[in-house]
Amino acid sequence: MTGLRPLRVARRHPVAVGVVAGVIAVQVIWMAEAACPPMAITDCLVVAIVLVAAASALAVAVRASWLAAATARELAALPRASAPQSLVAAAQCAGITRLRCLAGTDRTAFCAGLLRPRVYVTTATAELGANELAAVLAHEAAHARRRDPLRRLITRSAADVVFWFPLLRWWLHRHVENTEVYADKAAIDHAGRQGLAAALLAAAQPPVAVPAMAGATETRIAHLLGEDLPVRRPPANLVVLSLLGTIGAVWLVMCLGQGALAVVGI
Repeated sequence: MTGLRPLRVARRHPVAVGVVAGVIAVQVIWMAEAACPPMAITDCLVVAIVLVAAASALAVAVRASWLAAATARELAALPRASAPQSLVAAAQCAGITRLRCLAGTDRTAFCAGLLRPRVYVTTATAELGANELAAVLAHEAAHARRRDPLRRLITRSAADVVFWFPLLRWWLHRHVENTEVYADKAAIDHAGRQGLAAALLAAAQPPVAVPAMAGATETRIAHLLGEDLPVRRPPANLVVLSLLGTIGAVWLVMCLGQGALAVVGI
C-alpha cells in the first residue's frame, strides 16, 4: 500500500505537486549554474540528461540479464517428458517449430526464450480436446513469432529500474494487455472463440516466474466476449509524477557533478 501514496498525494493535491515541480525546476537551473560554470546552462542540462539516460540504459541491461539468467535456470530445472504424437502434430499445425513437453498435472502452456522462443506445454495440457489444444498452441505460437518474451523482458526491466518514471510501469501493463489480445486473435482465427474460451477455463499459471508472462485476464475475457476495449490514456497524476521523477534524477546528477567539481577544486 505504501507504493500508492505518491499517486494519492498527486491526485489529492495537484497544486502542491505543481509548486514542488516548479521549485525543483528552479533548483535544477541553479545547480546548473553552480556545477558547470565553464559551460552554458543548456549544455550542462544536456550533459546531465545524457548521463541519466546512459545510466538508466546500463541498469536496464543489467536487470534484464539477471532476469533472463534466473528464468533460464528455472526452465532448465523443469521436468521434461516425451511429447505425444498428437501434441507434435497440433504444434506443427499451429506453426510451432520449437516445442518442449513438460511433465506435470497442471494444464499449462507458455512461451519463453529471447532470440529463439520455445513453447512449453505440460502433458496435462496435451490431453485437452483437439479444439482447445489448437487454441492454446496458436496463442503461444503468436507470442513466439513476435518474440514477446524478449519484448516483455525489456519493458519489465525498464519499469523495475527506472522507478522514478512511473509511466513505464503503466505502459508495461498496457503492453501486456495488447500482446495477450493479439495472441488471442490468432487463437480465435485458428480454433474459434469456443476453443479459446474452453482453453482459458482450463489454463493454469506457468510453473516458473517467466518475465514475459502475465495475465491480463479481465481484458482477455472482455475481448473474447466481443466487447469494445477502451482506449487507454495515461492518468494525469502519472504524467506529473514522471515529470517530477525526471527533474529529480537530473537534479541528483547536478548535485553529484557539483560535488565532484568541488573535490577536484574546479
